[in-house]
Amino acid sequence: MIHKWLSLLKKHRWHFAGAILLGAATILAGIGLMSTSGYLISRAAQRPMIVDLFMITAAVRFFGISRAVVRYFERLVSHDLTFKILLSLRTRLYRKLDSFSMHWMMERRPGDLLASMVSDIETLQNAYLRIISPAVVATLISLITCFFLWIFHPGLGISTLLFLALGGIGVPFLAIRFARGRGKKDAQTRTELKVFLVDRIQGLQDLLWLGHKTKSATLFADMQMELDQVEQRNAGSTGLLEGLSSFFAHTGMFVALILSIPLVISGEIQGTKLAMLVLGVLSSFEAVQNFGSAFLHLETAEESTNRLFSILDKPSSDVPGEKSEKIPQSHHIVFKDVCFSYQERQTTLEDISFDIPQGSKTAIVGTSGSGKSTLINLLMQFWETDKGLITLGNKDLIRFKKEQLASVVNVVLQDSYIFNRSIRENLLIANPEAKDSRLMEVLKTVGLSFLAEHLDQEMGTHGMKLSGGERQLFAIARALLKDAPVWIFDEPTANLDVDTERRILRLLLSGLHDKTVIFITHRLINMDQMDQILVMQQGRIIERGTHPQLISSDTHYMNMVELQGELLKD
Repeated sequence: MIHKWLSLLKKHRWHFAGAILLGAATILAGIGLMSTSGYLISRAAQRPMIVDLFMITAAVRFFGISRAVVRYFERLVSHDLTFKILLSLRTRLYRKLDSFSMHWMMERRPGDLLASMVSDIETLQNAYLRIISPAVVATLISLITCFFLWIFHPGLGISTLLFLALGGIGVPFLAIRFARGRGKKDAQTRTELKVFLVDRIQGLQDLLWLGHKTKSATLFADMQMELDQVEQRNAGSTGLLEGLSSFFAHTGMFVALILSIPLVISGEIQGTKLAMLVLGVLSSFEAVQNFGSAFLHLETAEESTNRLFSILDKPSSDVPGEKSEKIPQSHHIVFKDVCFSYQERQTTLEDISFDIPQGSKTAIVGTSGSGKSTLINLLMQFWETDKGLITLGNKDLIRFKKEQLASVVNVVLQDSYIFNRSIRENLLIANPEAKDSRLMEVLKTVGLSFLAEHLDQEMGTHGMKLSGGERQLFAIARALLKDAPVWIFDEPTANLDVDTERRILRLLLSGLHDKTVIFITHRLINMDQMDQILVMQQGRIIERGTHPQLISSDTHYMNMVELQGELLKD
């Protein structure tokens, strides 16, 4: 685990060295302040001439001021280093998650990934600020302190080194023993709590409607109680360990005092230097005083590190060099003998074959669960086919990177995500260079004029300030900002009334007359304007043709049209 932490410091080795030197300088300034203060008091007791105290007084002032200044820069540099490491970790994690297939992502719960992105990375902050850096600083301070004490007398150096070792090694060892098994439970409980909260918050309306509010509150209280119990045990252990650290520090000072008195009596050490030595020994224990509480959370840091690196070290779905084809000029899409199933479940798609010529309009219709949206997931490389081939411009789709596909394909989903940011920021996702005038234009085009004058207005979580139909119109407006040759609409008008639906479809079909358009829908509106219609049922294409061809005989499509007509009448 330590080597994983240190591996993240390679790019910041000089920054790390600066933080170590400043940390050591801070403690040395404290030692200097206490030592010179002790010497000043002892020397002043002899009532010398004031001029004899100028140098030692200046030293006290120097160490007092320098300690504060160096401490400030040490905090500045060490925290800056930590935040740089956390930033690089988050960036690596997001890029790694982006490289994984949807298959891998679907096997994880949102709260589990949230724990990795937030809690696990933040836990490593303590690893650098409270374990790695202090351990190096403590080693330097111990060696420097014992070296100078050795000059006065070897016994002083050896005894102080012994008690520093007890505080810097013995106390952490006890902390690790006390926390054994507790850190893993702490990390797991926190992760389970986040998973629980994410699931319950996302399904809050359903919970209230089903009357499960009390049950959920009870489960949350039980999980929080487990976490509180871990924290209480940690608090008790922290108090004991801090008491031991204080005991070793003061015992080390007392032993140094006992060893120094005979040296003062024999004249080997001046009497005025006794307080200097004793107070210097006491202040040197500042280097190891917080090790107990820091190592008490070592197992939690280990668990978080293992969870985080289990993701970072996992091979990506995209192997470098395998996906190097450039997007062709032709956007002719072909599915050939495609088969697919979700995680060994019942087959979702079976022997799917069709082609979509460039510039054509295709509708894929069918009941819910027939496999319509799965086709789009395969086309966008969210999933990989079990069998068969998908090509774009006569080139295998697997040869293209997701970013390349995203540059030529515009997708409007039934439930497009809206961030809890301003209207402007949500629109600029599609086109960061768009001016406010263009943003206002697309909003008015889709019928959201009331938003056009309030681009700085926050959208709320998941766009909850808008109705379901307004969120769909907003997603269409956002898509209109991106000029792509291929457009895919997955139930884009499911939450709209019939009149608005017809208006939006006329707008899209007229505005995208030269684009390749794919409509995924179960509502058969404006089907006469499609170049081809694919009818799906239970993962198969059972019918295909134009609207006039499919209604000219007794077909499944004809039955769908008649059923929809009856529903609209009602």
